Order: sequence, then C-alpha cells, then structure tokens
Amino acid sequence: MAEHTAALEALKRVTTLATEQHTALDPAVRFISAGAWVGGGAPVFADDLTGHRGRLRSSFSSALHALADLVVRRGGPAPAVPAMNSQMTAISATHGSYQGIDVHAMTGLLSALEHAGYALSAAGSRLAAELSGHGLSAQPGHAIGRIATWATTQAADFRRRLTLIQQTVPGPKVPAGIAAYSLFGAYTTDTMGTTALLSRLSAGDSEAVAQLLAVQEQGRDAGLPARVAAWWQTLAHALRQQLIGLAGFGLLNGLPAAVRDQANRRWIAAEKTRLTTELDTATAAFAHPSDIGGWEKIAAQLHRIEFIEDQLRPRPGYPPPLLLAFDVTGQGRLIVSWGDPDTADITVTNVSGLTTRLETAGGDLGQARALWQQATKTSGEQTVASITWYGYDAPQLDPGLFDPGKSVAFEGAAARGGAALAAFQDGLHATHMPSGTARAVVIGHSYGSLTTGHAAVLRPGRFADDLILVGSPGVGVDHAGQLGVDPKHVWVGEAGGDPVAALGRFGADPGHDSFGAQNFPVGRTVYTAAHSSYWNRGSASLRNMAFIINGQTDQLVEPGSLNRHPHVLMPEIAPDVALRTTR
Repeated sequence: MAEHTAALEALKRVTTLATEQHTALDPAVRFISAGAWVGGGAPVFADDLTGHRGRLRSSFSSALHALADLVVRRGGPAPAVPAMNSQMTAISATHGSYQGIDVHAMTGLLSALEHAGYALSAAGSRLAAELSGHGLSAQPGHAIGRIATWATTQAADFRRRLTLIQQTVPGPKVPAGIAAYSLFGAYTTDTMGTTALLSRLSAGDSEAVAQLLAVQEQGRDAGLPARVAAWWQTLAHALRQQLIGLAGFGLLNGLPAAVRDQANRRWIAAEKTRLTTELDTATAAFAHPSDIGGWEKIAAQLHRIEFIEDQLRPRPGYPPPLLLAFDVTGQGRLIVSWGDPDTADITVTNVSGLTTRLETAGGDLGQARALWQQATKTSGEQTVASITWYGYDAPQLDPGLFDPGKSVAFEGAAARGGAALAAFQDGLHATHMPSGTARAVVIGHSYGSLTTGHAAVLRPGRFADDLILVGSPGVGVDHAGQLGVDPKHVWVGEAGGDPVAALGRFGADPGHDSFGAQNFPVGRTVYTAAHSSYWNRGSASLRNMAFIINGQTDQLVEPGSLNRHPHVLMPEIAPDVALRTTR
C-alpha cells in the first residue's frame, strides 16, 4: 500500500511539473510565427525548434505513462494521465516581400529561449530524480536537460549575433534578409558554396566576384542576395572601399543600391580609360583593312559607355539615376533606377523584350522615367523607384531568329532572362530598408512579359505584389494562377491593333478571360504603333499602369474619359509633380 501511495504521489508531482513546463518553448514559437522570418537559416531553425518542442512534450508524456504503469504494478487503479498538448499550431517561417524584422522580436526570441533553458534545466533534473528514485529510467529527464542546453546555447549565440546586427544596422528594424543570414547564420545551408566565395572575396580574391556572378546569373539560389546583404553589413569601412574598386563588384545583387551605383560608376570610368588607351594603340597600329574589326569593336564599346554616361546625367525634376548594372560587351546590359529602390515605398521593375539592345535602351529608360513621373503624380506621400531592367539577351530580328536559344519564336532567352530577373528581385527584397507597406511591381512588355512569367514561376509568392503584362504574346503558362501571384494582382493591357498581343504564342493569351487575369483599359492605336504605345504620355495605359503601381485600382480610367488626343506628349516633367525620393 505504501509503495502504491508513493508512486501515486510521484505521479502527481510530475504531472504538476509537466503541466507547468511542457509549453516552455511555446513563447519562442510565437516569436518565430509572428516575426515572418524570411529565408536563410530561419526555416531550418524553425524546424529544429519544432523538433525540440515535440521532444519536450514527448519526454514528459513518457515519464507520466511510466509512473502511471508503476502505480498499476504496485496494486493501484490505473490513474488518468493528462495529454501534453499545446494550443500552438505549426510554425510558419514565411516568406515576405519588403517586411523587416523588429529588433524587439529578436530580443523576445532570445529571451524566450533563455527562460526556457533555465526552467527546463531545473525541470529535467527534478524529473530524472523522481524517475530514478522509483527505479525507472531517468532518460526522459536527461532528454529535457539536453533540450535545456540546446535552448541556452541558441540564446547565447543569438545574443552575440544580435549585438553585431545592432552595431551595423541602426534603428528598431533590420531587413529580413540580414536577420535570416546573420541572426540565424548557424542554421544557414549553402549548397552552392557562395559563403566560401564571399570569404575569399573578403580576403582579397577578386576572382571570387566572377564566380559569384556566375551563380547569380543562374537564379537557382534565392538566398544569395540576402547572404550578400548580411555579409556586406559585417565588413569594415576600409575593406568596403577596397571592394568597391573591384571590376564587376557593383553587379552583385544584395549590395545596397547606392553602393552598386558607386562601384559601377567607378568601374565604367576605369573601362573608359582602358578602352580609350586601347583605341589609341589600335589607331596608331592600324596598317591594313583586316585590322578594322578589332578597332571597330573597341570603338563600339566606347560609344556604349558614352551612351550610358549620357543617360546618367541628372534630369531636372527627376531623382538622380542609380547605375545598378551594365555590360558593354555582346548585346550589352543596363539596369538603371530612378529613385532609390532600397528606401522607396513602391518599386517597379520594367522588363523590355524584342529587339532591345544597349544602343536602343534609351526608349526603355524613357519609359521608366515616364512611369516614375506618372506614378509620383498620384502617389501621395508614397515614394516611387522606377527601374529599367535590361539584364538579359533579348531576342533580335537577325540571324538569331533560327537559334532556339535566341529567337523570339522560342522561350530559351526568356528562361535564362527569367532566372536573372528572379535573382535581381531577390536582391531588391534583401536590401530594402524595412517597411510594412512597401510594394514590388514588375512590368513585362512584349517578349519581356514572357521573361517576367518565367521569373515569377521561379519565385512563387515572393516575386512581386503585382504583375503588369502589356503587349504580351504569352507568359509561358495557361492561367494567371500559375504565376505564383494572386490572379487579382495580375494585370493585362492589350492595345487594340497590337499584333504581338494577339499572338498567344507562349501559353494561353493573357488578354483572354479564360487566363484569369485582370484586364485594364488601354485603348486602340494604329497597327504600326500599337505595340509601343503603352507609355505614350497622357494615355490611358500610362495612367492606369501608374494607378496599379500605386495600388489605386479603383481609379482606373477608360480611354474615352481622356481628351481626344491621348497620345500628345506631355512636358518632360509636369509642373505639379514635386520631387520625392525619400520617405
């Protein structure tokens, strides 16, 4: 009788202990769930936390059942064993766009882990003593002790990392990517070896830049820009200045836009000096008509640099342009932003298509400026950054028409461009200063809409808040819902008379009702001009794209509500547009 009573009393004590402590990790779970931690090591840590939380409940449950069985073996009736349940559901380390992480949430997470480590250490010791005192295995108590050690270790590591973050990122919030790869750095996986490449770069190995850019171009590592952003924050000022001087360094997604601009302007100036010297040498050595090919190549690249320099000149009424990427070889590349995408409330990326080359990118740059101007007119206090993204080899009307990898009749160029575009958008998310209301919009025109479609599919749920497809021959899918964006936020504009928009060459016709997107009013233009009419100043299409960019979709206008000449050019900058580039 005495043995039965002793076992029953032990069961009561352990029941009280288990009731108090089986939810010890739940506060940490709440911080993870509420914080919307993005990428990097956060999901891995969330899985680890889930596992430890499950083992904690299982250990207490195992101990309770062992004591209950002991009561029965000693002649007592089978006692009730409480279930070790929790009101907490599964952890969701979700993706976000421009959401930042509150430093208080970080502090709360590590405090919750510290408290759990302290409480569970004592609980594990007490449980082990109760079990062993009645001849039972102390394993459940030892398991809880290991969980306590894990929680204490994590808290110490997080506190050290948080201190470093606060030293390099002032303010109450930090970009989610920095939290993901700094706070949760111990849990970060790197299957492509980019962490080692960044370490080599820190040590002065300039060849690591080209290798990082090769990985970036593939677009397979969605976390690379966030890893770059977190790495950059840890560097000393002197090392940063040294790296900015490396050729190609400013092409890395994940570096702040201002840093990319500084690095690329320094690099383009160095390239101009180098090419000028080479041209002078080639001119002096020119002796035979067969030598003209090399001379023309150098001269063409110098001409492209002069074109870029001209496009980067300040324009009254517009924010200073930021040079985010360039390449004067091959077909050329050029990415320029009007407005700082790291601080803007709304960032719109404009993706062009067929026949775009560096020499012809002036029109695309003008379109991005026109969108900035139009969107800013109605954006209120929201700031806008408008980006021209020519970061891939767009199809040309040349002999490449017969090459599936280059032809406008095939998707090869769009697939490669889509990977690069997805990586670029990853970079915008990684470097954006935190804002709970910031929006990402991507506009794909012509073949560029197919490139946009490929990119969106690669990053479902985190590519953009809204997609705008204009003059689209198809985006590679048969329904808007397959783009990884809510179909209510996939917008299609097709000018009457646009022959490309009527093709439906790549998947279903986006303008057809069955595609499931939202059609916005555009208007009709003569056949020969329809495909390039969407950015005409004063047009319904330009105004409506600006409304969509600003999230003002209740203000969309019909072409008939405008004047009878919707394509008459407005002044370069409307007098009622105030320059707003910072919040």
